[in-house]
Amino acid sequence: MNDTAHNLSFISPAGRKFNGADRRRPLQEGLQGCGEYGAGQTAGRFYPIACVALEVTQRCNLDCTLCYLSDRAEMTYDPPLSVLFARLASIHSHYGPGVSVQLTGGDPTLRKVADLEALCREIRRLGMRSCLMTNGIRASRAFLARLAAAGLDDVAFHVDMTQERKGFDSEAELNTVRCSCIRRTRGLGLRVLFNTTVFGGNFDELSALARFLRDRPEVAFVSFQMQADTGRGVLRERPDAITQDSVAQALEEGYETPLHFGTAAVGHSKCNRYTSVVTAGGRAVSLLSDRRLVHRVIAALERVDRSTDGHLGIRDSVRRMILRNPRLAMRAGLHLLGCALRLRSGLLRGPVRRQAVFIHNFMAADALEEDRCASCVFMVATANGPLSMCAHNARRDLHLASPDRLEGPIGPSWWNAAIPCLSDSPDLPDLSDPLQAPLKRLKGQLRAERQNRKNAS
Repeated sequence: MNDTAHNLSFISPAGRKFNGADRRRPLQEGLQGCGEYGAGQTAGRFYPIACVALEVTQRCNLDCTLCYLSDRAEMTYDPPLSVLFARLASIHSHYGPGVSVQLTGGDPTLRKVADLEALCREIRRLGMRSCLMTNGIRASRAFLARLAAAGLDDVAFHVDMTQERKGFDSEAELNTVRCSCIRRTRGLGLRVLFNTTVFGGNFDELSALARFLRDRPEVAFVSFQMQADTGRGVLRERPDAITQDSVAQALEEGYETPLHFGTAAVGHSKCNRYTSVVTAGGRAVSLLSDRRLVHRVIAALERVDRSTDGHLGIRDSVRRMILRNPRLAMRAGLHLLGCALRLRSGLLRGPVRRQAVFIHNFMAADALEEDRCASCVFMVATANGPLSMCAHNARRDLHLASPDRLEGPIGPSWWNAAIPCLSDSPDLPDLSDPLQAPLKRLKGQLRAERQNRKNAS
């Protein structure tokens, strides 16, 4: 089959469609089952999932000391566009329009820009939201401009010391890289996000990094992802000093204000901590300081929700809430005004912006907790449908070898990561043995072991 963008709408995923009536119900039931569906919970109440990762390649141009990819990842083939379009159809079936789709890998910028443009256009056509997850090395302004024109909504830059970029010995020095990433996005209409892996090598710098990100008005979302013992990286078990509470404390020191992480929830409390702040001129104030008011607003929005596609229609719901409960709306408005006024002199020094702050606590591959996987809000699109990100990373090679079955206009076809293109037979080969690969094809632990043996000999 000719695998080009113009005819991929004829491809559909085989057996990977959502058959229920309420897309929010599975996540809602998962959170209820583990006692996490409280008054501040937004997942399953306002949306069916937080985001879904669509892995467009396993290749990467870095060798991070903490990496969720597997030993075989660098030896696999990129999914054909037809497979990726079928997975997009599966995501849309499960979660409907409005869901955020992360174009990720590996680093997706190693694929042809035309492939990514086709994916952005299809995501936009389906009414979903696209986010490019990249280390930024190949994400030039021209590259990002092409994707923005094709419909890309967000770009998330992952920059930190686990990447061992040459010439940078601290997170503070890496701020020049972060500033370069920001400059490339200006004027393109992209929402800018930053991801940071928190590990023993940068934990002492976390407060300073948080302060730097706080003071970047272009940055709408920051994510701090705690070290997890999974994947191929040479670093393994997380230091005892790195906990959700210690990370939250470091971020509060950086933002120089209480952040009230426990007010609103996005999924399981052992997995995610979330807050929202308003910033201006080097100052920040939490928007979630009034816990009781936030919970009342959440309940009021839920009562007036009339959406049918799985995602809360925020503008219509807010409008109906104001009409139905004007006193609560007035209290919420006064609270927001008070937050802005607490910025004080910051109002004179810079623009007022809202910034979301996340702490992600990913699980170790050999310590998965069933209730957390069942209530996961960060999924990966696989051959068999969406799967919890931690569960996927724990057995990544198994999922790379699992065949995708696609239904096309001339019948079914199959693909797995061991072959470069679609096959008309389900009898697909196994993934290559990384022990037989040359050193230049290896990364992480296997590369370190092979290099040590080479040096010893």
